[in-house]
Amino acid sequence: MSGTLGIWYDDFFSTDSLQIVDLSRNVLEIATRIRATFGLKTPDALQAACCLSLESQHLFLTEDRAFSKIEQLLVCKVLTEN
Repeated sequence: MSGTLGIWYDDFFSTDSLQIVDLSRNVLEIATRIRATFGLKTPDALQAACCLSLESQHLFLTEDRAFSKIEQLLVCKVLTEN
């Protein structure tokens, strides 16, 4: 990637606090429950499930208010310029 977006992308993915979560059976089971319970779309349910599958609580950064329905998820609303 090039330009400002490329710099942001590289910075984001080189952050020490970023965790990449494997798509395990446990994640799929959590995602299935989230989708059934809260009606999130499959990609969104998978993202939430990855966060919830971690051993300790983690911040989930998003602009999407739908994630706030999931009480166990520590959602941090990201504000962007329009």
